[in-house]
Amino acid sequence: MTDRKRLLFLYTGGTLSMVTAGDPGHLVPTPTAPNLTELVPALSTVAQIEGRMVTAVDSSDLTPADWGQLALAIKEAHDDYDGFVVVHGTDTMTFTAAALSFMLGGDHKPVVLTGSQRPLRQARTDARVNLIHSAICASHDIREVSLYFGNHLFRGNRATKTSVHAYDAFASPNHPPLMEIGVDIEQNSTPLQRTGPLTVSTEVCTDIAILSAFPGMEPTALGALVEAGKRMVMIRGFGEGNLPQAGWPKAIRSATNAGVHILVGSQCRAGASRPGRYAGSTAALTAGALFIGDMTGEAAVVKSMCLLGRGLDGEAFRSALLSPMAGEITPGSAARL
Repeated sequence: MTDRKRLLFLYTGGTLSMVTAGDPGHLVPTPTAPNLTELVPALSTVAQIEGRMVTAVDSSDLTPADWGQLALAIKEAHDDYDGFVVVHGTDTMTFTAAALSFMLGGDHKPVVLTGSQRPLRQARTDARVNLIHSAICASHDIREVSLYFGNHLFRGNRATKTSVHAYDAFASPNHPPLMEIGVDIEQNSTPLQRTGPLTVSTEVCTDIAILSAFPGMEPTALGALVEAGKRMVMIRGFGEGNLPQAGWPKAIRSATNAGVHILVGSQCRAGASRPGRYAGSTAALTAGALFIGDMTGEAAVVKSMCLLGRGLDGEAFRSALLSPMAGEITPGSAARL
C-alpha cells in the first residue's frame, strides 16, 4: 500500500487516551502516547501512522504556550508528513483549533483535531471511528486546520462544543461542514485557498477577559477589568449583541477611551453579533464597541489574543479582527443593519 499517506499524530492528553485511576476513579492522562495501530488496527489500512507526545494533560489545563508547541511541532515536521492529526481533549479543542488556524500561516498541509467522549480502551468508545475518520480527512487535500467529531469535519475556527454527553458533540452553526462521513464521504464546502510558504506566529496576549451579560447586571464589572489592566474584554450580549442601556454605554466609552478593546458577541450559537436592529446594540456601537459578526466566541477571543500578541492595537486591531485570516468570519457579517 505505497499510496497511503504518511501522517503524524500529535498527542496532548484528553479523554481519548485517559485511564481511570485513584479513588473515586477520575480519568487521568497517560504519560506516554498510545500505540494506535495496535489498539485500532484498521488505522494502518488508512495511512502510515507515527505518533509524538507534545504534552499529556486534561485539555482544561492546556495553555497558549501549548498551542505554540503544537504549531512549532507541525512546522518542524511539515516536510516529512502528508498531514497531521492532533489528539485533544474535547473541553478546549475549539480554542486550540482556532489558535492553530491563526498561528499557522501560508500554504500548510492538513491539520485535523479530534478526540472522544469515552476513552479508547472502553468498549463503547467513540474514539476508534473518530481516529479512523480523522486519518481519512488528514489524507485529503484540505489544507487548513479542521476538527473532526461525530461524522463531520468542521473548519476548526468555526466549530463549537454543544454537548457533554452526545457522541456528535460539536457543531458549526455559521459555516457548513467541510466533509460529512457516513456510508459515503461527501465534501460539502470549499476548503481555504492558501498561498505562500508556511509561517508560524506563536505570540499571544492573555490580558483579556469575558463577561456574560444578564438582566440587571451592573457595569461596574467592566470598570474593574479595565482597572486590572485588561486590553480586551468581550461581552456576551443578548440576541444579536444587545446590552442594557442603563450605564453600559458610558462604561464602554470609558473603557475604549482608556485604550481597551470592547468586543460584543452573542449568547446565541447561530447567527451574527451586529448592531442596528435595537437601541441597546446601537448605543454600544456608538460608545466604541466592536461587534464580532458570525465568529464563534472562541475564535474571537483567540484571534484577539493573537493580534494583540503580534503588536496590533487601535484601528489596526479593529480592522484585522473583522478581516478573515483563516475563514473564521464572513466579511460584512458584523456590519450595522
